[in-house]
Amino acid sequence: MKRSIERILTTHTGSLARPPELLQMLLAREEGQPVDPRVLDAAVRRAVAEKVKRQVEIGLAIVNDGEQSKISFATYIRERLHGFGGAHEARPVSLEAREFPAYAARRANPYRRPACNAPIAWKDFSAVEKDIENLKAATAGRPAEEVFMTAVSPGTIANFFPNRYYPTREAYLAAVSEVMQREYEAIVQAGFLLQLDCPDLALRSTWFPDLSIPEFRTVVAQNIEALNTATSNIPAEHVRMHVCWGAGETPRNHDVPLQDIVDVLLTARPAALSIMGANGRHEHEWKVWRDVPLPAGKVLIPGVIDSTTNIIEHPEVVAERIVRYANILGRENVIAGVDCGFGTNAQTDQVDSEVAWAKLRALVEGAELATKALWGT
Repeated sequence: MKRSIERILTTHTGSLARPPELLQMLLAREEGQPVDPRVLDAAVRRAVAEKVKRQVEIGLAIVNDGEQSKISFATYIRERLHGFGGAHEARPVSLEAREFPAYAARRANPYRRPACNAPIAWKDFSAVEKDIENLKAATAGRPAEEVFMTAVSPGTIANFFPNRYYPTREAYLAAVSEVMQREYEAIVQAGFLLQLDCPDLALRSTWFPDLSIPEFRTVVAQNIEALNTATSNIPAEHVRMHVCWGAGETPRNHDVPLQDIVDVLLTARPAALSIMGANGRHEHEWKVWRDVPLPAGKVLIPGVIDSTTNIIEHPEVVAERIVRYANILGRENVIAGVDCGFGTNAQTDQVDSEVAWAKLRALVEGAELATKALWGT
């Protein structure tokens, strides 16, 4: 994993909007409609190539495939794994929905969450292999510093899909961890950084609204144990972990403060920790790092761009955010990132796709300003 030795490196969280043709096929497949696999595969290859090209052109240092083959950052595993054929179940009513019911009623959640009702096992590992080959082809000869690929964390799977098969949550997590280990290792063996998407480590209000913070910390610790087990054969330097409080533009007034979970988060194996740091609920949390030392070998990827708004950040705002972190943690320990993805679910488009690219350009320009401020060049 490269560090910001000569300049502030830039990256993003992973998901980018799918082009209309591909989106229609992904949605059709999600609804069980027939889709020609050869046409779909060709559309994914084109989309990955185009997303990589644009990331490189705007100057992002660490790029990915934009998650173009996936209907969402988490539910994509339904197409690849056995075991999720149970009835769809509603998730708990979040704390924000309880406080603002009229607002919540206007924001119907499109995610489909069937229960786990059978042993978890691979049914289509070729989908992972296709993703790897598409990203290899798209990045060949491109001047990117590094390339990453995302995968959903064990804890997120356990949170998203209710357990109606395994005797305990611990047994469910262990089974998920064992199965997903194959995907994680394949990504790293292909030469990419592995990013684990982990809203399970912060999103108490949505999945565990009735747990106290101490109780939620226990869940976080269990999920991290499963994550550490699943990545035990991978050097920590090849893994980064994205922790977020949800991708949506929501009230967020019940988000668990970073300071209440940061010590547990830092027990995870991945060398890089990607966190929110730009939206109005979490921007102040750069101050947490004044009192919490970053363990040796760790890198922080703070969000310095808000992924929930169409407001394009001024590069000077971005630079100020980066410099705050760099002055505390050391410039070599900071990579500039984004709060969350711009297309975590293919069915949502809260940020216009072209606006998202403009925001990513602002990220790059802000990192250039921060580089001048921190290196004096």
